[in-house]
Amino acid sequence: MKNISLKQYTTLPDTLLYDAILEHLQPKNSFAGKSMNTNLMPYANVKYCIRLLPKIESWEGICQLFTICFDVTKDEFWNAPITDYFAAKKHVVSQFEEVIKTESHVLASYSTDAHLWQMAGADRLKPYSDTLPLVQLGKMFGQYPFDLGRKPYGEIFSLLAQTKTQNEVENDYQKLARQ
Repeated sequence: MKNISLKQYTTLPDTLLYDAILEHLQPKNSFAGKSMNTNLMPYANVKYCIRLLPKIESWEGICQLFTICFDVTKDEFWNAPITDYFAAKKHVVSQFEEVIKTESHVLASYSTDAHLWQMAGADRLKPYSDTLPLVQLGKMFGQYPFDLGRKPYGEIFSLLAQTKTQNEVENDYQKLARQ
């Protein structure tokens, strides 16, 4: 078995032999000589990739994901060795799974008024779930929300976690002060 390029791999009539062996590679944060760091990627790119990942149905979609994550050109993607791709693919998936898990854990809220929030129409906000946090941060810091989306994911996530915790403490204080 040769370590062929992705372009060659996609033209093979039968990839079963490659798939059977390469699926067992360990995740590796390296593709076409570059690495991926979700904390340094722009916030908007991380959110876009998370939405893109389950919808990928073609090699063009995979190419788009890798060009964003590893900051490679299309030519670099197609000329990369197939072993790099399989190992990097596992890394990409695990990184975004970790981001989703961390966000769910850190940004989850357990409000006693959650049923009121749902009754008020919280479901209507779901299409804007990626930009609403940026709108809130933009209000706080006097910045255009989409400019904040270009900031590193790690910085924006840290600010979101801090403001969420601050809001919870302020709400709890208000409840205690009313008693």
